[in-house]
Amino acid sequence: MKPLFREGGPYHIRRTGHEQYSMSISIPADADGLTGRECPSGTCSPGYFKVKGGTGLSGQIEAFCPYCRHAEKPGNFATKAQQRYVKEIAVRETHKGIQQMIGDGLGLGPGGSKHIGSGFLTLELKYKPGPLPHVSRPIGEELRRDVTCPFCGLEHAVYGLAVWCADCGRDIFMAHVEKEFSVVKAMLGDVERRRNELGNRVAARDVENALEDTVSIFEAVLRALTRRHLKNLGRSEEEIDDVMAKRVANRYQNIESASELVKKELGVDLFAGYDVSVVEGLKRTFEKRHPITHNLGIVDRKYLEKARSGELQGREIRVTAAEVQASIELVTAVVAGVHCRLFPAPEGA
Repeated sequence: MKPLFREGGPYHIRRTGHEQYSMSISIPADADGLTGRECPSGTCSPGYFKVKGGTGLSGQIEAFCPYCRHAEKPGNFATKAQQRYVKEIAVRETHKGIQQMIGDGLGLGPGGSKHIGSGFLTLELKYKPGPLPHVSRPIGEELRRDVTCPFCGLEHAVYGLAVWCADCGRDIFMAHVEKEFSVVKAMLGDVERRRNELGNRVAARDVENALEDTVSIFEAVLRALTRRHLKNLGRSEEEIDDVMAKRVANRYQNIESASELVKKELGVDLFAGYDVSVVEGLKRTFEKRHPITHNLGIVDRKYLEKARSGELQGREIRVTAAEVQASIELVTAVVAGVHCRLFPAPEGA
């Protein structure tokens, strides 16, 4: 009897024993050369990320989840979609082998038919195999954040603020933060072109959106640092969730309350070493977010009471690209300082 599988082919099939075979199936990468990976820990969220082959460390025996730093052999980070893809290919190749064995057993020709007898009585035997099982390509999510590890050079993508490099396992949290802000900077850099092409109102909305994004990133980064700090203190996930919901809530959106909360919860001064006038300037810029988000950019009484500015109620708030750009630079430096004080790099790293 002929073997079930033909050796060789695109999957480099090889017979390793009695009815035992090995296949080499490559996991397809996306258009940018990135391959999906998934944290083996059942509790990690979001758990999914991508890496680019040929970058980062070579021959490493241990890989890391960029979100929770769970460590295992690199091969154990295959996604469920990739595992399904491999199984479906193996099943399809098995079906092909069985179909070939049936054809060979019946003595059918290349056309899948065989003629029996001759003359007055002739029988034609035909075998029409069914369709081969479908194989679904393991397509990953596209709305990703691309980053390159500053230590080992791994090019990878995540789907939320991450901390660790998937190859070398080092803390690259600030690389992720800077990548987030780079998107906002790119938006600001395109404001003048959009002003010339689409008008002042569109350009003003672009700047306002950039300010909203800056405040959102600031809040998300402080929330991430708070969660990590509390986890390092040994707090349970339930305790951390309770702190985030009841004591943190949305207080990181405001410079004054953020400073107070960081001091209380993290034990560090958010604006250590910064002049009061610099902090006040950032506070004024952040407070412009309120009328932008909640009142279509129109100055209202609540904003005037908090900002104590000379702007007139009922007028549109004014925020410039330079103002937002300066806020990004300051916020980046501030959160980098907090990160460094809370999670200093190991000696020699």
